[in-house]
Amino acid sequence: MSDIYMEDIAHIDQPVELEGIQLNWGPSIFVDTPNGPRDLRAATATPEFWDIWNRSKEALQAVGIFPSNEPEGWEVQWWINVSDATDVVEGNNICIPENKSYTLSEVIDLVKQTLDGVSERSAQNKLRYSSKDVYWLLHDMLRYVSQNVSDVFVLRQIRKDIYRVKHMTEDFAKQRSGRKLKAEVNRTAKYLEELTGRRPSWGEEEEA
Repeated sequence: MSDIYMEDIAHIDQPVELEGIQLNWGPSIFVDTPNGPRDLRAATATPEFWDIWNRSKEALQAVGIFPSNEPEGWEVQWWINVSDATDVVEGNNICIPENKSYTLSEVIDLVKQTLDGVSERSAQNKLRYSSKDVYWLLHDMLRYVSQNVSDVFVLRQIRKDIYRVKHMTEDFAKQRSGRKLKAEVNRTAKYLEELTGRRPSWGEEEEA
């Protein structure tokens, strides 16, 4: 990723009152409290956090940041008021029931829904990505998909600056992989033949 991206990402998704330190936040947990619904995130309390806490305790409390002495040690708890969240769009909830399995098509629909929500809120974001950033984002996404389905999806460059998502069935991908391996074996056999004057038995003769 570009330097400007890596510089900004460390400050995403935590209150600005933490003054630039980065805590290792855990996943969000929904909690229905007497004061209304909250999303709770937790992170290990670091020396940098205690420095800020001692200087700006009231400001941190105002945004839902509190230290808590847990059995595993001190942690920072971030209580987010869900009812006050500005990014809640009525009728745009993403439902992921635990007692259901999902087809790839259904997962893609959920990804689209999520990205649509991000897109709505990011129009004024000044972060910029290079073409390489975008390529590797798409490349890694397709690689992850291909690792979890029987078919294979790859990003192929068809000419300068133009790419296409290529789909291959599992059988075709195996055949292509087999052909590549066979070609590599034959190249190795030919190289040994040039060195020794004798072709190995496992190397096929080239067709005239």
